Amino acid sequence: MYFAYEGFTQDHYRRSFTFKHVGSSVPVSVFCIELDLPLFLDNHVPVQEGPMFCLQLLRAASLAGPGSLETFRNYRVIEADLRPFLMERERRAAEKAMKKPARRPFGVPSRRSNIYLGKVPSEH
Repeated sequence: MYFAYEGFTQDHYRRSFTFKHVGSSVPVSVFCIELDLPLFLDNHVPVQEGPMFCLQLLRAASLAGPGSLETFRNYRVIEADLRPFLMERERRAAEKAMKKPARRPFGVPSRRSNIYLGKVPSEH
């Protein structure tokens, strides 16, 4: 069973994302998740991450059980729904900050340099 993103519609500051739920034994179901764009703006979340955020909500609900998934048939996102997403983003940013920066590769010495890579030229 999986969710297929169908697209979105927008009415002023509200964007509605539509998903189809397709499973082997379950008939096709349509889910519409509404998102207020100022909510994303206030939390510094790019609008492009909206479909993936909604997909994460649907996947989490499907793992919780069919009753929980039914609540997302026509759902409007609230700030509490966004908290786990923001916490995960902060965790990834902290992990990235903890990593050592990549070592810069050595550059090629200039022609005037007295460093030779490879064979030393003979001076006769």
